[in-house]
Amino acid sequence: MVINSKNFIQVGRIGRPKGTKGLLRFQCFLHDHREINDFKIFYLENSEKIELKLVSFDSKGPIVTINNYTERSKTENFVNQFIFLEKKYFDKPTKEDEFYIYDLEGLDVINKKKECVGVVSSVVNFGAGDLIEILFHKSKKKEFFRFTKDEFPEVDLSEKKIFINS
Repeated sequence: MVINSKNFIQVGRIGRPKGTKGLLRFQCFLHDHREINDFKIFYLENSEKIELKLVSFDSKGPIVTINNYTERSKTENFVNQFIFLEKKYFDKPTKEDEFYIYDLEGLDVINKKKECVGVVSSVVNFGAGDLIEILFHKSKKKEFFRFTKDEFPEVDLSEKKIFINS
């Protein structure tokens, strides 16, 4: 069985080993890296259950253990694997105009003329704010737009639509 995005959310990716004691770097997609220890069971892409534990930080980010392994040879096969949690553990955002990435991906993009011009293919953040990548129907090209209230005045999750000012 392979993880599906309907029931799971990607929360990180395992990085390179650190030292010889089974420690691994972790690229965390959670709001606060310390939230890792709030959960017991994580999943790999192939649905294998693992136990992930945050043990420390270094200058490059969080350091974790998997299944309490203490030997590097047992953890090396986890490198570059994506880590998932069940969506049921995440509350819906409570702030106005706050969304999960998985809620935005796949939305139809509607222009000022009320025409569907594309679909949201991804949402990314390279450090200077959120960007929405849109795949346009006519040109078959993808373009990034800053995800701001001015550029996207309305998001209707129930109708699976996002409205764009461009």
